[in-house]
Amino acid sequence: MALALRVFLPFAFAYLLAYLMRVVNAVAGAPLTAEFGLSPADLGLLTSVYFVGFAVMQIPFGVLMDRYGPRRVEALALLFAAAGCVLFALAAASPHLLLGRFLMGLGASMSLMAPMTAYRSWFTPERRALVIGLHMAFGGLGSAIAGGPAEALIDAVGWRGMFLVLSGGIVVAALTIALVVPRQREPQAAVRILALTREVASVLRSPALWRVAPLSATVQVGMLAVVGLWAGPWLREVAGMTDDVAAGWLSAAGIGLVAGFLFYGALFARVERTGHATTAFVVGSLVTVAFPLVLIVVPPSYSGIVWILYAAVGSVGVHSYNIATSAFPAAMAGRVNTALNFVVFVAAFLGQWGFGVVLAAYPGERGQATYEGFQAAFLLLIAIQLVSALPLLFRAGGRRADARAH
Repeated sequence: MALALRVFLPFAFAYLLAYLMRVVNAVAGAPLTAEFGLSPADLGLLTSVYFVGFAVMQIPFGVLMDRYGPRRVEALALLFAAAGCVLFALAAASPHLLLGRFLMGLGASMSLMAPMTAYRSWFTPERRALVIGLHMAFGGLGSAIAGGPAEALIDAVGWRGMFLVLSGGIVVAALTIALVVPRQREPQAAVRILALTREVASVLRSPALWRVAPLSATVQVGMLAVVGLWAGPWLREVAGMTDDVAAGWLSAAGIGLVAGFLFYGALFARVERTGHATTAFVVGSLVTVAFPLVLIVVPPSYSGIVWILYAAVGSVGVHSYNIATSAFPAAMAGRVNTALNFVVFVAAFLGQWGFGVVLAAYPGERGQATYEGFQAAFLLLIAIQLVSALPLLFRAGGRRADARAH
């Protein structure tokens, strides 16, 4: 148990901080907008640049993980995130913000893939699903902290001070991973980097990856891009809530995220044993797709609870990684996870930025986001998600037909 905690807790603490860093602009976006005169499209681009940094390092870091192990790679990567927070805090103009946000994404890019790769070495498939759920729950706690607590910290030290505090925490997390996580079960064979890189191409060409990737990516766009940034403007500008009240609902959505991760961790630990993990993922994803429609239908003043449920149900996406890696040898886990994550975060960048572009096409009198803009963006998101479900739905239908034929 003590050894398992040495594997789990350092990675989980780093993920809490990475998730906080990812979604904190839902609260910090208001003072940033005021100081730098950002439009919804500007804020969407600024926040989504995080996903660009995240995406571009997936393949290189995935190769390095399979060669040097997740402990060393994530500890090093987190130092870039800390530097990005410092640059962001000291920014004097928008280009500084963009570069700082890019470095945050680059540095946090292994905060899920590194532990997933490590957990594959340390835990059985059934136990791994529960461990991943617990790990993701720490991310939900980070999301909760990014609401009311982050708002309080900004009130106390300003948004710049908050990012400096976050930078210090990330350095502590990097050192903890480097010094506490056990070194056993790290790669021992001196496999050439070039050979590992060539195998990435085979992963990216594999139908097994592309059956899962479209739905995994678009469902997680709803969580990473929409809940992670645009829930705040919805609550403030559409529902008419004050900053403090909106921050409280964002924290509550973070708690919903924790509940969802814990629920899905227990559920997938069970369905992994019965061979129904893919079915559970598809069903959870289709339920998630319904929530933007619910937000359009219910009165905005009652939408706080819908955001909580959206966060809870939408957390199903993380279990797509286990489904994808199960189709490949264990030695390729790092590259498979990061190949899928590359697709997910390219989609997240396009989704978060694109959502802002759609909102900017329906401006209010003061240039703020409007209900009409959210309605158009949500309907577009729903259509894309439904189309992305087709590969897995057709795959499931084909399997049932084959079973009846035999």
